[in-house]
Amino acid sequence: MKIDRLVLDSDVLIRAALSSGGAPALVLDHLERTRAILVFSEPTMTELVTRLMRTKFDHYVDRDSRLRFLAEIDAVAEFVGVSGAAMGCRDRSDDPFLETALSGECELIVSRDRDLLALNPWQGIHILSPAQALEAIFSSVPGQGRL
Repeated sequence: MKIDRLVLDSDVLIRAALSSGGAPALVLDHLERTRAILVFSEPTMTELVTRLMRTKFDHYVDRDSRLRFLAEIDAVAEFVGVSGAAMGCRDRSDDPFLETALSGECELIVSRDRDLLALNPWQGIHILSPAQALEAIFSSVPGQGRL
């Protein structure tokens, strides 16, 4: 699966920021290498910043490292406008991720959220877990094999 534009939900990005191992970090590394466009809206970036900067993460990664991570994400992110419309997710707090992906003409949302994963596919957009996204990405890349 060739991915040009996608949304990573806050939990996936937080896990990538806190640990360089695991599927979330591998997905982010692949996106960097392939120059895929990471799409955000104001609500999705605000959620990421608010959650990642919680003091409970101080034990895992220092505040300055998390601020650098956010700056790096912000530098490569493309922002789209959203209206806050209801998108039909059973958890309304997940609607901004759906609307961002739709407005940003994304092919994929990567999430660990069951409410989002239950919608796959939604409006022609795949919604996959980090492990599923890696499988889809690398199963279609000649010579890459599986991770």
